[in-house]
Amino acid sequence: MLFSVLFRVGFIWFLACLCIVFSFAQTPKVSDVNATPFPKQSSLLLSELFDEPISAADGFIESNSSRAEQDAGIGIPSPESETPVTSQTVHKPVPSPNNAEPVNAQPVGVQELVDVDAPPSGELATDSESKIQLSINGGARTYHSSNVTRVSGPKQPATAFEVSAGANAIFPKVNLDPSIISFTPTVTVMAQRAYFGQYKLGGKDWSKQDARILDYEFRLASFAAEFSAKDDWTVTLTAEYDELRNFYEGAKLYHAFVPSVGISKIIPLRKDLALLLDTRFRYAISETVIKYEVPGVFDDDGDNLQTSFNFSLMRPMGREGRLLLMPSVGFGRTGYLKNKATGRIDYLLLAGMSASYQLKAWIGLQAFANYSHKFTNEKGKNQLKIAASFDNWDLGLAVTGNHAF
Repeated sequence: MLFSVLFRVGFIWFLACLCIVFSFAQTPKVSDVNATPFPKQSSLLLSELFDEPISAADGFIESNSSRAEQDAGIGIPSPESETPVTSQTVHKPVPSPNNAEPVNAQPVGVQELVDVDAPPSGELATDSESKIQLSINGGARTYHSSNVTRVSGPKQPATAFEVSAGANAIFPKVNLDPSIISFTPTVTVMAQRAYFGQYKLGGKDWSKQDARILDYEFRLASFAAEFSAKDDWTVTLTAEYDELRNFYEGAKLYHAFVPSVGISKIIPLRKDLALLLDTRFRYAISETVIKYEVPGVFDDDGDNLQTSFNFSLMRPMGREGRLLLMPSVGFGRTGYLKNKATGRIDYLLLAGMSASYQLKAWIGLQAFANYSHKFTNEKGKNQLKIAASFDNWDLGLAVTGNHAF
């Protein structure tokens, strides 16, 4: 068992090192630009981006709403786009200039800053700079999962199709001290539906009829305040409500109130390469209303404390930097504090690669490949049985869109 875990950890870090070597070995034939121009109609130089720290609000405007995966606070199968690691929403999944969290991933399992001259009291500046920015976003993605039921075996492959939609209100930046720190409040709502087995890629894939038991609807509402310091560190405080539903029966399966703290920083390695560091601490005050029918999927029971660490390389390529390559690795720990799950600790290792292409300021395409490995402590092994550990690959495509008012 120890050898198996060490082998998987070594594989993940080997993948990350390989991606880093690849990124430095290439001779870019591209202009030095940011691959995510929205809300500007022209691209930003990546070097200019480093001069002004990214706001968490960027992800809300540009991301696929499926950041819910990593933000949901529920142990559900999660292809990590989003990024994975926000939303879905682990998707979060890992933060990406093209895709949020958050996550996401995503269940099944950062607004352009406007400099505001304000006194230390925190007052906003002129009326023109105090407007609330409203936006809507949506997306669709499909992927093939090698182990859709998330068990040690036998593994069941299946395909999935997800659609999501959301809306955001991004408030003006408030300067608490013009030379030290500021914060940007954001309100977000989103919903996502997932359908499984709509088509088959292999003979062993679950059919639509068999996989229907996995279909779900996820809803999220959150208020976030992102604090940005002059040293480019960003701290985000979030209060979030999550809800999981069986939309066929109109029944609620799970809901939770999730306060969280996120800390992140973008470190420029050179003009066309950056390292994103991100860590998050979440406390899910949860309740299971109806027990989910499939063991190992949505297997949480009671309050839990989640800790995650993610490392991602960001490299724009191609003409105007519209293509963004983003390899990432992550680690998550979830400790359970209530009901029969008290004392159980789950661990999740993630590694992935995504390639995003910004067609226009309002629409983008993405291809992704993600590997995940879960294991647990002795209490988890006794409770979850074959769902105590799993390995899974997700390969898929996504399209995301947004519109700002």
